[in-house]
Amino acid sequence: MPKISVVVAVYNAQQWLPRFFASLQSQTLKDFEVLLIDDCSTDSSAALISELSAVDSRFKLLWQPENIGAGSARNRGIMEATGETLCFADPDDLLPENSLEVRYTAYKKHNSIVRACHDEILNDGTILNRESRPERLPEIFRPADEVGRIRVGHFLCAHWTWLFPTNLLRRCKIFNGENMRTAEDIVLLARLFFHVNRIVWIPDTVYYWVKRSDSLSTTVYSAEHYINYFQCCDIFYEQAEKFGQIQPADIFFNEYLSFYPAHLLAGLCEGKNTDDDVQKVISELVRINDRYQVLPRCIGEIQNNPTRNAGLFRLWMILHSKKTAAVSRLVEAQNRFNDLMQNADYENIRKNGWKQEVSFDKFDYEAKLLRCRYLFCDKHPEEIFMRDGTTLSLAYAKNRIVFKGQGFKIFERIIWLPVAAEGKIYSLSIDGWDSELNHTAEQIRTIFAPKPVNEKGFPPEILAVRRLARSQTIQNNFLDAWMFIDKDCEADDNAEHLYRWVMRNHPEINIWFVISKNSHDWQRLEEEGFRLVDHGSVEHKALFLLSSKLISSQMDRYIFEPLEDKYYHDFLRPQFINLPHGVTKDDVSGWFNSIPFDLFIAATKPEAKSISENGTPYIMGDKEVRLGGFPRYDKWLEPFETENMIFIMPTWRADLVGKWEGKGQKRELNPEFYSSRFVQMWKYFFNDPRLKKLIDQHGYRVIFFAHPCFEDYLDGMPFPDFVEKKSKKSGSIIDIMRRCKIMITDFSSVAFDMAYMRRPVIYYQYESKAEFTRSQKWVNGYIDYKTMGFGPVCRNMDDLIPALEEAIIVDGKMPELYAERAEEIFAYHDANCCKRSYDFIVEASKPFL
Repeated sequence: MPKISVVVAVYNAQQWLPRFFASLQSQTLKDFEVLLIDDCSTDSSAALISELSAVDSRFKLLWQPENIGAGSARNRGIMEATGETLCFADPDDLLPENSLEVRYTAYKKHNSIVRACHDEILNDGTILNRESRPERLPEIFRPADEVGRIRVGHFLCAHWTWLFPTNLLRRCKIFNGENMRTAEDIVLLARLFFHVNRIVWIPDTVYYWVKRSDSLSTTVYSAEHYINYFQCCDIFYEQAEKFGQIQPADIFFNEYLSFYPAHLLAGLCEGKNTDDDVQKVISELVRINDRYQVLPRCIGEIQNNPTRNAGLFRLWMILHSKKTAAVSRLVEAQNRFNDLMQNADYENIRKNGWKQEVSFDKFDYEAKLLRCRYLFCDKHPEEIFMRDGTTLSLAYAKNRIVFKGQGFKIFERIIWLPVAAEGKIYSLSIDGWDSELNHTAEQIRTIFAPKPVNEKGFPPEILAVRRLARSQTIQNNFLDAWMFIDKDCEADDNAEHLYRWVMRNHPEINIWFVISKNSHDWQRLEEEGFRLVDHGSVEHKALFLLSSKLISSQMDRYIFEPLEDKYYHDFLRPQFINLPHGVTKDDVSGWFNSIPFDLFIAATKPEAKSISENGTPYIMGDKEVRLGGFPRYDKWLEPFETENMIFIMPTWRADLVGKWEGKGQKRELNPEFYSSRFVQMWKYFFNDPRLKKLIDQHGYRVIFFAHPCFEDYLDGMPFPDFVEKKSKKSGSIIDIMRRCKIMITDFSSVAFDMAYMRRPVIYYQYESKAEFTRSQKWVNGYIDYKTMGFGPVCRNMDDLIPALEEAIIVDGKMPELYAERAEEIFAYHDANCCKRSYDFIVEASKPFL
């Protein structure tokens, strides 16, 4: 009788079998058998097994008559195993050489079932997660006795790390689930749990769980997958009732409810699941709750300690929601769940001073800086950063506010560590606690380096781009290039103006400008000598993969993430340098924090301070933010003739634009646009006879310039004939603006451009700032238009018309009060914004000293 039977379900595993066989043949314990149950593979798996069994009799091939799933295959292995003990393995994973020996030794020593640990790894050996033995466990214990101290889920997972007495499984009819999409192994462990009176959990790592992009562990979950997991809860409840110990089942149900509904919601947001999936899963939860009367039994405990019973609290929220749609009920419950768990987490941080979870999440290859992040309460703990035992200073540090409680604040500490020296060991301790950084610069670079991809199964169009990017001709053109882009459909913003300056002043730099061939700006730029690449073309994709810099005035995802990372993560991403289209004056940290800025050029002192200073909600700090002015500002100070023109440009409204089409700037048309308050208020203004009388009397033209989000509606706007309706399709906004003597806007940051020229600005805000920011789904920022604006704030026509008349009378000169504000707010008033931006980019390309 072999000491161990290793049961392996096999289906189309020929790619992985050779290394799997090698890991078993190298085991230090030699007395074992391997039952490989082929579940009707369509590849050469069975042939490979037959070849090995011919030379190594420990390996035995069993055939399934039809493909009925891994659970059935493993169950056959249980019935045909001849070993004293039994364990499971999957053919695409690996076992360390002592895997069988340490488990069997523990089994014989303690006369008990054995549970051990595993590592979750990538194909290249990178460790994603390392399991460890839970603390506070006795050496030998009964799982049902320990559920108050550690998660039940610890005993209902990782079946390949266990070692079972073979006869126990057969005698008690403990088998895997069958006819399931997933979780067959959890069913076996659920059936086993209450039968276990003695178990030893050894600290040894006995299994390497290899995560692959096409494996079940990374699959797209359907409703059936989620239902299978909750069916495990159902089976566990059956066993719990049978043994008269219901509490472990409630705990296990609570654990699954804490995770899988959020996983389902994430899949829904990513388009991987449907509303119907949500309804099916909720129906399964209702069935289990009703069958075992879970909430009626647990409601008192939920009310007393909702944090500890957060999953059951989520279920209570779903079932008692007044929302009719299943998705709405799930979202509402998730929001409450998130608040509950977050508040509990922050309270623990308040008690402990900081959270001992440190992440190293970003590496700047150019500056040789490593980013570290952790949470703390009120005052950050002591940090000691060392190189080979010598204390070093941090390169940058910021405390980002994340939560304000009653009498305390939670911050995220963000520090950048200089790790440039070769051959030196860098380490970081926080409050005397080892952060696990103990690496050389080379090791750090390797950890963050792009990982190889397996091109097998990639779509032809993806392979074409990858081949193009590797071709010598394309690399000669694009390697280490600076890629500039404003929008996909138009230019005439900061990227264009900086490109022009670099083209004229630094011809040695390899620069390219991306824009659609269908853009009204293409011919103009081409005639000027711009090196253009058609947006969305294979050349554009290859340029993105090979560039060292991505320089844009925009920050939409299609700009900085034009390609699916899963197909291209073996390429190093370019530095993202943002020359923002407008001055940041509202709190848009929720948006900005999702964008991978490497460099952000601010235009004003309050703007830079609101983003980078300690205590702000932005991730960016002094490492990323530079104050230098927008490149297009240089154009404002060139000599030109002004004309009697009033430039009117209100900003966009998030609740008026149509649905985004999924790429670029295009949106669907909103049929309610023309009946909106926005259009009607401007219509009333233009139809006011006082306006017509004023412009006729002083010989002024009126230009209404549509925000790019509204230009598709421009022709239909119901304005009188004297209003000249224009957009960027009409020509350069800069050429029009600099000829105008007066600007009227509402909340648009284009007012800063006018102020840079020291021209009169009038704010017509028929809605309050609070109303506007709410409609934009933003948070009020630092700006107060009355005390920081560049002109009078008018709430109605009776204020607006006199303010306009005063601006006309002073003939385009900014009043002294507002000119002084401009001097205070802008750090510079010169034509060197392009040069400063260029210098910042070059500086950010050098190692930090």
